[in-house]
Amino acid sequence: MRILGVGYCTMDHLGVVERFLESDAKLEFEQFSQQGGGSAATAMVILARFGVDAAFLGKVGDDATGELIVQTLTMEGVDTSAMVYEEGGISQSCYTIVESSTGRKKTYFTRGTVSPPTPADFHEDVLDGVDLLHIDGSAPAAQLKLMRAARERGIPTVLDAELPDETIAPLVSYCDTLVASERFASQFTGEGALEAMCRALLERGPQTVVVTLGDEGSVAMRREDNIMIRCVAHPVEVFDTTGAGDVFHGAFIYGVVQRWELERAVKFANIAAGMCCATLGGRSSQLSVEAVLEHLSE
Repeated sequence: MRILGVGYCTMDHLGVVERFLESDAKLEFEQFSQQGGGSAATAMVILARFGVDAAFLGKVGDDATGELIVQTLTMEGVDTSAMVYEEGGISQSCYTIVESSTGRKKTYFTRGTVSPPTPADFHEDVLDGVDLLHIDGSAPAAQLKLMRAARERGIPTVLDAELPDETIAPLVSYCDTLVASERFASQFTGEGALEAMCRALLERGPQTVVVTLGDEGSVAMRREDNIMIRCVAHPVEVFDTTGAGDVFHGAFIYGVVQRWELERAVKFANIAAGMCCATLGGRSSQLSVEAVLEHLSE
């Protein structure tokens, strides 16, 4: 089964210090990592590590950073043949500092000079041979074009909705499965209670919704049975939460690919996301299906 992820990709630079510094001070990192980032991009990396045929479509500049972003995907076995390169573009980067004594972090990012993807950037033939489409909502107009084409072809779509933004409302109506943050779900629906959020989201079009709750786990509901499922978070000593949501999406999609029951897929994703939090960055933990399943059986 082939999965195509479409969305934002970046280069993550992550450093660890014991304490954040005051202005004009200087301190060497206790730990430093440079790795690829971006929600849909990291989800595809997780799927590739889990043995799934994964591809990614995003947009970068034709600079050294853009080349490095693509390399972080290809070296994981993700197909990047459909990537869009902007001539003369400065690619996107993200800089995160983690305070080891408290677990707090500060994140700074730049989109560079790469222009947002347009419908003209994404050609429908990228869907040839694709069995599931994963969208992160970062380029609504361009991504909606692919979602519509996917629906015409009978290809199911999973949408990642993290930040409240009405521009992705059409995407919600075209997705089969919506994985949303609690913040998005609450503000998008105007509901405060979790069950009410799930029902309101289902009314917008998806057949299945999952709402992630951070360290409180996740809830999920299918239109078919209309019963909310609640799954607790995986207990772990948290070091860094960067990329945990992205790992969740990849692991959840793996459960979908395996045709697991909804509760099992969400529990599996919770465990994978929790295990990610024990290391620095979203891709540094070398997760395997076997390691996650071992905790699932506990």
